[in-house]
Formats: sequence, C-alpha cells, structure tokens
Amino acid sequence: MVDLVFIKDAEGEKEGLTAHTICANMHIMNWDDLRILEVCVRCGSFLKASEELSMSHTSLSRRITKLEDDLKVTLLHRSTAGITLTDIGISIFAQAQEMASAALTVKNTTQNAADMAGKICFETIDATAFNLLKYLGEFSKLYPQIEIDLRLNQNMVNLDRGDADVVLRATNAPPDDYVGYHLADHAFGIFCSTELLNQHPATAPLEDLPWVMFSDGWSDDWLKALNISPKVVMRVNTAHGLVQAVRAGIGVSFLACYGIANDENFVCLRAPRKEWHLQIWLLSHKTIRRNERVKTFVRFLRQKIVNDKDRIEGRIGSPMRSLEPAIR
Repeated sequence: MVDLVFIKDAEGEKEGLTAHTICANMHIMNWDDLRILEVCVRCGSFLKASEELSMSHTSLSRRITKLEDDLKVTLLHRSTAGITLTDIGISIFAQAQEMASAALTVKNTTQNAADMAGKICFETIDATAFNLLKYLGEFSKLYPQIEIDLRLNQNMVNLDRGDADVVLRATNAPPDDYVGYHLADHAFGIFCSTELLNQHPATAPLEDLPWVMFSDGWSDDWLKALNISPKVVMRVNTAHGLVQAVRAGIGVSFLACYGIANDENFVCLRAPRKEWHLQIWLLSHKTIRRNERVKTFVRFLRQKIVNDKDRIEGRIGSPMRSLEPAIR
C-alpha cells in the first residue's frame, strides 16, 4: 500500500499537526469531498463550482467545511474575491487531482469491449455541431444502444478531467497529451448576406461596410492584415451566433465555408486564403483508446468529415464565385 504524503505548513505547525496526523484522519472523510474540492479550486469560487456540479452554493461550502473538520486543517482561504488554497490545501489538492486522473483512467480502460451500450460525451462548438447533426443522427440509427451527449462549448474542455470523451475542435495548436486525427483545414472567407450587399454599391470598399466579429478577438489579426479599419458594429461570443448575425444583414465577417458555402443567403466577398485556415482535430484522451464505443464513434465521424473535406476547405460552393473583381 502506498502512503499518502502531505506537506506540513505553518498552519499545521501552529495547530500541532503532522502528515501522520492528517493521514490518520483520512479514514473518516468522504472521498467525494476531494472531487468537490478539486472543482471549487479550479473554478475559483463556490458560485462557479456550484454551476458545474449542479449543487447549491451553501451545500458546497458546507461540504468543504466538513472536509476541513474531518482532516482538522484549513484548506481554503475565503474572501469576497473568491477562494484560494492554504499551503496544506495545495498539497491535498494535488492529491485530489491525481485521484481524479486515476479514476478516469480506470473508467476508460475497464470498459467491456463487447458491450457497445452506454453514453458518449461529444464536445464541439455550436456551428460545427449543426453541420454534423445529420451524421450524428445516422450514427444513432446504426447504434441505437449508444446515447450521444452533445455538449456545445466555445473553449477547449479538459479531457484529463473527463469533461468529454471526444472533442472536435478547430485549432492550429492541439494539446500534446491527447490522441486524435487532423482531418481537414477549416477555410475562412469574408461573407455577407445578399440583403446587406444590395444596400451598398458594388464598388464599395470593405472598410465602408459594417463588420461583425467574434467576442474574444481571435480573428482580429486577420482583419488587421487587410490594412483596413472598418466599423465593428457587433461582437458575438459563439460561432453559430456570428453566422446568424451575418445572415441577418448586420455586418460582414470571416466565416468558415463549412455549412454556408452553398447557402444562397450568403455572398463571398473574399475567397479563402491559406492564412485564414484552422486545422480540424478529432481528439480523445490517451486512456480512452480501448473504449470500443469511443473507437467506433471516432472512426465513423472521422470518415464523414473526411468525405466533406472539399466543402470544409472551400473548394466547392460560393467561395469559388468570389466577388473580388466587384468589391475592392
């Protein structure tokens, strides 16, 4: 049996605690409280943690207090700005992270390969998900015993914590410790609605058109590279929201060709350029490779996306009908 080792801090010295004393108290604690501690520290506040865990703020605080009482140490400093770990809390938090990682590994490597029934948590951004719905529906018909838990998230989730089983993400810097496939490259062009185009002269420069941009500014550098400073009339925090804003005629924007290239409501003002590409990665955690359900899902989705490669990379659809000669 491997002993748990905790570092004694100044607080422990004051209270006369030692690592041996803390370990002796471990048998009376609720192990699930370590998981709650890990989420609280990662989120930085009880309020944010309560949203992730679907527990009330009061319940979370009470569980952490009970954990501290069981271990006879103070784990967290509480303030109006949030929560931070004490020195002894840092050590125990590290143990909690290791336990969470070990539990995930056990879960992912002990699946019965012959049993395809169960759930797959699949995470991607909203606009991509809507393009894939027909394929997900096809998968469900082929494997009705598998439930797809589709989660839409603009930020990369943490596969180490088991936040998802499979992630489809557009990124030129995929995490090193995940396994997966580079399937294609998202091609981005400059699009607007036919309605908006009809409101401006055919020779109107891009700088004179209203623009809609992503809230976190990830494509702002592309705009700067065009050496223009247009009026940004709106920013949107989701990819699908950005598409809908352009569709509504609010402004011009960089949009992925996938899903809109053949849509007659959109006009491509600038054809895709190589510097406007983002790699598409289908990722899972390295410990989940033996999970038969996930392997089947990844294999199925990989083939569907590769078959769509020409549309994703802008070789078919309206990017081939660029209006660059008409719009300066």
